[in-house]
Amino acid sequence: MPKIPTVLDSPRLRLAILYSSVIGSILLVLSYASHRVLSRISAQMIGREIDLLAMSINARLEKSLVIPNVLPLEIDRIIPGICQTDRPCSALEDLMLVNLIREDYHLQLLDNSGNPLAAIGEMPGKFPNLSHFASIETVKDAQGRAYHLHHIRLKTTQGQDWGYLQVGRSVEKFDHYMMGLHWLMIVGIPLTMAAVGAASWWLAGIAMRPIYKSYTQMQRFTADASHELRTPITAIKALLEVAIVNLDALNPEVRSTFLALQRQTDRMNTLAQDLLLLSRLDVDQQDNYRLDSICLNELLQDLEEELAPLAIKAQVDLICHVESSNFIYILGNSHQIYRLFSNLITNAIEYTLPQGQVQIQLSHSQNHAIVSIQDTGIGIAESDVIHLFDRFYRVKQDRSRRTGGVGLGLSIVKAIVLAHGGQIAVESGLGIGSRFTMRLIAINYRRGEPKALK
Repeated sequence: MPKIPTVLDSPRLRLAILYSSVIGSILLVLSYASHRVLSRISAQMIGREIDLLAMSINARLEKSLVIPNVLPLEIDRIIPGICQTDRPCSALEDLMLVNLIREDYHLQLLDNSGNPLAAIGEMPGKFPNLSHFASIETVKDAQGRAYHLHHIRLKTTQGQDWGYLQVGRSVEKFDHYMMGLHWLMIVGIPLTMAAVGAASWWLAGIAMRPIYKSYTQMQRFTADASHELRTPITAIKALLEVAIVNLDALNPEVRSTFLALQRQTDRMNTLAQDLLLLSRLDVDQQDNYRLDSICLNELLQDLEEELAPLAIKAQVDLICHVESSNFIYILGNSHQIYRLFSNLITNAIEYTLPQGQVQIQLSHSQNHAIVSIQDTGIGIAESDVIHLFDRFYRVKQDRSRRTGGVGLGLSIVKAIVLAHGGQIAVESGLGIGSRFTMRLIAINYRRGEPKALK
């Protein structure tokens, strides 16, 4: 089926998508880096606050701890507002430590086994007993609020292990802040990409306008020039045909001149037709042609018969592997499809040495017709393969001139394949031959006699 242009084929849209993708990627990287930096800075600030508070409490307790796991008798005087496990809390005054507890801090004294002994501003046992005491870890309380906890080993005045000082800081506010940042990234980045995409679409349209205008003018000039050249070329051919009617009566030098003119006129006529065809294919004028249901089996077999004399003359064995019972159809312009395979088969014969072989194969796979044309010819160098479909590019200029080529045959082949929504691939190597493989969209695959689709 011929290629149907869609908005996704627009270079302008591809540029807009590319720009927005690049900007979006940059924003994602910057957002991720900002997230990591903010998380690390916040963790460091919380850790510094916890350390300062722990140092202050430790300084008050270090000279009063005598017996391991036992609170000093004067603990209420050393740390006002403390609550012990075996007695009710004393009246909580408006003290600095109590105010800190109200601002989401946590202070608790643990014995060597991690059992709570006392807490400041609240009853002990706010957190479950821990089996290990990391320097800093995140633990949730009974209400599900997350805290960063810092455990400091306390020593008695004799240097024995007394227990632990547990200092914590709620990270709930920080989590809410980071959640807001996450939502900003989730919503803001797509909106930014959409805005950048819209701006890129507009800017790409402005940037491509002169390029598109020049390209259109060039295509129009090529089409117009090719079309206008056909008239004088046709007139010259007619005059030459009249002149060479009595070719035998002419002077040998004059006869040679007329024959050379005839050859060059044919060459110019072919070149004009090729340029006109390419210009039409470039501007997607496929709709100007009548689309036919084409049976590839019949088409390739007909080409085998038509080109058999050329193969015999070149002493090349032309083989066509096409099943006669399974028929594959495509939808396209019959003249262009004929030109496609005729160009490839003719090239394969011309570039294959005597006693060589050219094989044509047709198969069907996943709603695609696959046509392969393989020869045992001179092959193509790897450096030339990438330029093979460039216009006016000739791998062997001397051979191309000898065969009358101008370097447009394979360009036309690729243009026809793309115009019909297909793909073409080349495998080649010097001295081992070449293989051209085309994948075209099949509209029907059936057994029995070939029958054109309506």
